[in-house]
Amino acid sequence: MFIDEAKINIKAGDGGNGLVSFFYSKGSRKKIASGGNGGGGGNIIIQAASRLNTLYGFRKKIHFKAQNGCSGMSNNKNGRDGEDLTIQVPTGTIIKDKRGEILADLRKDADKTIIAMGGIGGRGNANFTSQKRRFPSFAEKGEKVEEMWINLELRLIADAALVGFPNAGKSTLISKISAARPKIADYPFTTIVPSLGVVSVDDETFIVADIPGIIKDAHRGTGLGDKFLRHILRSKVLVMVLDGQAVIIDKNTIGYIDIVRSFEILREEIKLYDRSLYKKDFIIAINKIDLISDRQVLQALKKKLERKSGKKAFLISAVTGEGLNELIWTLYKKIEEYESKPGDEDTYGFEKQQGVKIYNIETTRLKNERIDIERMGDEYIVKNKKLERIVAMTDLDNEEALEYLKNRLKKMEIGDRLKKLGIKEGSSVIIGDLVFELKE
Repeated sequence: MFIDEAKINIKAGDGGNGLVSFFYSKGSRKKIASGGNGGGGGNIIIQAASRLNTLYGFRKKIHFKAQNGCSGMSNNKNGRDGEDLTIQVPTGTIIKDKRGEILADLRKDADKTIIAMGGIGGRGNANFTSQKRRFPSFAEKGEKVEEMWINLELRLIADAALVGFPNAGKSTLISKISAARPKIADYPFTTIVPSLGVVSVDDETFIVADIPGIIKDAHRGTGLGDKFLRHILRSKVLVMVLDGQAVIIDKNTIGYIDIVRSFEILREEIKLYDRSLYKKDFIIAINKIDLISDRQVLQALKKKLERKSGKKAFLISAVTGEGLNELIWTLYKKIEEYESKPGDEDTYGFEKQQGVKIYNIETTRLKNERIDIERMGDEYIVKNKKLERIVAMTDLDNEEALEYLKNRLKKMEIGDRLKKLGIKEGSSVIIGDLVFELKE
């Protein structure tokens, strides 16, 4: 079953706890802190695999969890890191967060991304020795990682895409020029799922996609709507397939006008759905010419469409094969031209997403440094990733650990920063599970 959308729950592994342990040397019985560090939690990795062509597997399993890191051991032995969990998805899968923002686009086979980082392992007490603190009796807890929901969206990867109204003959066309074998019948919406076909040109090949027929207001979800329009966003060239038999309705004007109007509707729907898709190169294929005996009418229609669009139009019959060789070679040359353009990186329809955000080390650091404050009555809740992590990894039931945390926050000049942000002395401040009074 072809499934192109899935929602899954993922959770990276928690970090292992650091250990409180002491070593006594022989003879002198000297006491030495020797607790090891906890291991890091496993990451959640999503990787593209060309052997997959559907997200159907995610209907049966939606929860994925990486392995937790192991706790530290005595004699300064660190706990083992948790194993990463790799989730395989079809090539062309886009990963979005719950707000719909794109996190990653796995457009090539073996592309992968770490979608959730494992928790940091807590430090053992051997890390906290100093001249003043010779026998630390505390260690850090491993970082706990929250679960999250993400959306997977499959977009087919094809060099060319067939676009047309229902019953325009797209399924017959793809079956004729490739090895694809879609369902074919003489009623609308025969094609209810996208299909891919590989077209051979001498020793080269290119991929063609056939999507369910588009009708007016498809960009709003009418008919099969934009559910399948997204599958042509990656295509390099579009083929506007028109039903030539419409001229049989009235040899004078009606059918002639209907075909031109069909072309205009198709172009308008594509434009309203995504402007980057509308700007893609395209050609026109007037299909089913085997049903029309008056070729002068077809030639006049061909010229009118070429003048209107500024693009090449072809008279073809998917049934008899007439005109298909020229169509295939033209497509092949256009795809070659596209690929030879230097620096012409396709946005793949991300125009609607206002660009894909790329977080580097610097932007991540700035995000961790940012402090947001939320006031609730006489209390101030401090929101900061770095501070929340430090507090969460501290054993708040251990007085020595609390004292260490207090000194650490003082060295970071957190008190001064909070005062500059408008928090007055004597106010109650909350950072994670820690509640304290702001003083000099």
